[in-house]
Amino acid sequence: MITSDRQLNATKKKIDSLTESLAEMKKSAKGILAKSSVVQTEAMKQELENDVFEYEKLCSEGLKAIEIETPEDIMLLPIKYRIAKHLTKEAFAKEVDVPVRMISRYEAEEYTNITGETFKKILHNLPLTLNGILKEA
Repeated sequence: MITSDRQLNATKKKIDSLTESLAEMKKSAKGILAKSSVVQTEAMKQELENDVFEYEKLCSEGLKAIEIETPEDIMLLPIKYRIAKHLTKEAFAKEVDVPVRMISRYEAEEYTNITGETFKKILHNLPLTLNGILKEA
Protein backbone atom coordinates (compact mmCIF):
# COMPACT_ATOMS: atom_id res chain seq x y z
CA MET A 1 0.00 0.00 0.00
CA ILE A 2 1.24 3.47 -0.89
CA THR A 3 1.33 5.71 2.19
CA SER A 4 2.94 8.94 0.95
CA ASP A 5 3.40 11.18 -2.08
CA ARG A 6 7.05 10.13 -2.18
CA GLN A 7 6.03 6.48 -2.48
CA LEU A 8 3.43 7.46 -5.08
CA ASN A 9 6.07 9.10 -7.27
CA ALA A 10 8.44 6.13 -6.89
CA THR A 11 5.63 3.74 -7.80
CA LYS A 12 4.74 5.74 -10.89
CA LYS A 13 8.39 5.62 -12.00
CA LYS A 14 8.40 1.86 -11.44
CA ILE A 15 5.25 1.53 -13.57
CA ASP A 16 6.91 3.51 -16.36
CA SER A 17 9.96 1.28 -16.14
CA LEU A 18 7.83 -1.87 -16.24
CA THR A 19 5.91 -0.53 -19.24
CA GLU A 20 9.16 -0.04 -21.12
CA SER A 21 10.42 -3.47 -20.10
CA LEU A 22 7.18 -5.09 -21.18
CA ALA A 23 7.42 -3.53 -24.62
CA GLU A 24 10.91 -4.98 -25.04
CA MET A 25 9.94 -8.35 -23.58
CA LYS A 26 6.94 -8.69 -25.89
CA LYS A 27 9.10 -8.00 -28.95
CA SER A 28 11.45 -10.84 -28.13
CA ALA A 29 9.18 -13.17 -26.15
CA LYS A 30 9.78 -16.64 -27.54
CA GLY A 31 9.12 -19.76 -25.61
CA ILE A 32 7.10 -20.51 -22.55
CA LEU A 33 9.56 -19.02 -20.04
CA ALA A 34 9.69 -15.69 -21.87
CA LYS A 35 5.89 -15.57 -22.09
CA SER A 36 5.66 -16.45 -18.40
CA SER A 37 7.95 -13.50 -17.61
CA VAL A 38 5.67 -11.20 -19.59
CA VAL A 39 2.62 -12.42 -17.66
CA GLN A 40 4.37 -11.97 -14.30
CA THR A 41 5.57 -8.48 -15.22
CA GLU A 42 2.08 -7.49 -16.38
CA ALA A 43 0.65 -8.74 -13.08
CA MET A 44 3.22 -6.72 -11.11
CA LYS A 45 2.44 -3.62 -13.16
CA GLN A 46 -1.31 -4.09 -12.59
CA GLU A 47 -0.80 -4.43 -8.84
CA LEU A 48 1.20 -1.20 -8.75
CA GLU A 49 -1.43 0.57 -10.85
CA ASN A 50 -4.10 -0.60 -8.38
CA ASP A 51 -2.03 0.80 -5.50
CA VAL A 52 -1.73 4.15 -7.30
CA PHE A 53 -5.47 4.21 -7.99
CA GLU A 54 -6.32 3.48 -4.36
CA TYR A 55 -3.95 6.14 -2.99
CA GLU A 56 -5.16 8.81 -5.42
CA LYS A 57 -8.80 7.92 -4.70
CA LEU A 58 -8.23 8.25 -0.94
CA CYS A 59 -6.52 11.61 -1.48
CA SER A 60 -9.24 12.99 -3.73
CA GLU A 61 -12.42 11.52 -2.23
CA GLY A 62 -11.48 11.48 1.43
CA LEU A 63 -13.23 9.26 3.95
CA LYS A 64 -15.97 8.15 1.57
CA ALA A 65 -13.28 6.32 -0.45
CA ILE A 66 -12.52 3.96 2.45
CA GLU A 67 -14.00 0.54 1.88
CA ILE A 68 -13.95 -2.28 4.42
CA GLU A 69 -14.66 -5.65 2.86
CA THR A 70 -12.08 -8.01 4.35
CA PRO A 71 -10.24 -8.43 7.66
CA GLU A 72 -7.13 -7.09 5.91
CA ASP A 73 -9.05 -3.89 5.15
CA ILE A 74 -9.64 -3.43 8.88
CA MET A 75 -5.91 -3.66 9.53
CA LEU A 76 -5.26 -1.00 6.87
CA LEU A 77 -7.99 1.32 8.18
CA PRO A 78 -5.63 3.62 10.15
CA ILE A 79 -3.43 4.15 7.08
CA LYS A 80 -6.41 4.77 4.81
CA TYR A 81 -7.92 7.17 7.35
CA ARG A 82 -4.67 9.14 7.63
CA ILE A 83 -4.34 9.43 3.84
CA ALA A 84 -8.01 10.33 3.34
CA LYS A 85 -7.80 13.07 5.98
CA HIS A 86 -4.52 14.40 4.51
CA LEU A 87 -2.78 14.00 7.87
CA THR A 88 0.95 13.71 8.35
CA LYS A 89 2.13 10.82 10.48
CA GLU A 90 2.87 13.36 13.21
CA ALA A 91 -0.66 14.79 13.18
CA PHE A 92 -2.19 11.32 13.05
CA ALA A 93 -0.02 10.14 15.94
CA LYS A 94 -1.22 13.08 18.00
CA GLU A 95 -4.86 12.37 17.10
CA VAL A 96 -4.66 8.72 18.18
CA ASP A 97 -2.29 9.35 21.12
CA VAL A 98 0.45 6.98 19.91
CA PRO A 99 4.11 8.00 19.39
CA VAL A 100 4.91 8.91 15.77
CA ARG A 101 7.80 6.44 15.78
CA MET A 102 5.32 3.64 16.47
CA ILE A 103 2.92 4.87 13.77
CA SER A 104 5.78 4.80 11.26
CA ARG A 105 6.65 1.25 12.26
CA TYR A 106 3.03 0.09 12.18
CA GLU A 107 2.49 1.60 8.74
CA ALA A 108 5.67 0.01 7.38
CA GLU A 109 4.32 -3.35 8.58
CA GLU A 110 0.73 -2.52 7.51
CA TYR A 111 -0.34 -2.95 11.14
CA THR A 112 0.38 -6.70 11.10
CA ASN A 113 2.60 -6.64 14.21
CA ILE A 114 0.54 -4.35 16.42
CA THR A 115 -0.84 -5.50 19.75
CA GLY A 116 -4.59 -5.85 19.99
CA GLU A 117 -4.72 -3.30 22.80
CA THR A 118 -2.83 -0.63 20.83
CA PHE A 119 -4.86 -1.27 17.67
CA LYS A 120 -8.05 -0.96 19.69
CA LYS A 121 -6.78 2.33 21.18
CA ILE A 122 -6.08 3.73 17.70
CA LEU A 123 -9.49 2.70 16.36
CA HIS A 124 -11.27 4.14 19.40
CA ASN A 125 -9.53 7.48 18.85
CA LEU A 126 -10.70 7.72 15.24
CA PRO A 127 -14.04 9.46 14.64
CA LEU A 128 -15.39 6.58 12.56
CA THR A 129 -18.62 4.66 12.64
CA LEU A 130 -18.41 1.05 11.58
CA ASN A 131 -21.66 -0.46 10.43
CA GLY A 132 -21.54 -4.15 9.75
CA ILE A 133 -24.15 -6.27 8.04
CA LEU A 134 -24.18 -9.95 8.77
CA LYS A 135 -24.36 -11.90 5.54
CA GLU A 136 -26.01 -15.27 5.30
CA ALA A 137 -23.83 -18.09 4.07
